[in-house]
Amino acid sequence: MMGRDADGHRRWVVVDVETSGMNVASDELISIGGVAMRDDGRVLPGDSIEIVVQQGQASARENILVHGVGVAAQLNGVDPPTAIGMFMEFVSTAPIVAFHAPFDRGFLARVIKFYVNQPFDNPWLDLAELAPALYPKLALRSLDEWLDRFGIPVQARHSAASDAFATALLASRLLPEARRQGAPSFGKMLKLARNARWLG
Repeated sequence: MMGRDADGHRRWVVVDVETSGMNVASDELISIGGVAMRDDGRVLPGDSIEIVVQQGQASARENILVHGVGVAAQLNGVDPPTAIGMFMEFVSTAPIVAFHAPFDRGFLARVIKFYVNQPFDNPWLDLAELAPALYPKLALRSLDEWLDRFGIPVQARHSAASDAFATALLASRLLPEARRQGAPSFGKMLKLARNARWLG
């Protein structure tokens, strides 16, 4: 599904990744989660993906306790080139939304370059920048804090799919406020978030 749907709404994709560590340059991509949403804020759970990327060696036990992807799942995951191809087909040309987007984008850009050597130039909107731009008086930083602020119940966290879904629910709450503040489009939300970052 690309472009606009029958009602004229554009498809966005909310993304989250789980990794073997925090080093974008050297740690491994463990799993990718993505869920589509419309530009009117409607989340589309039926249009979603979760991919466990096959590892040559499973990540450390402490790391597994964070993301919940066990040894067997890692060793029997989707081989990296196929996994990256599946992700890119799912995302297509859609704008991408994430919380702390530079982290997710950094890992994905590196593995896409390495395994399929294709450009990855979709625009990214970072909710960790947009949310404080819309609500500057709230001293909130983490995704959990923002979810709690909006009363968004989350049954599970710290898997790529569940975190992508939680981020999508947050985005659906932020979009009306962004429009109220004069940022009705992805590009204007991106500009609002970036301006707030530089001003802040």
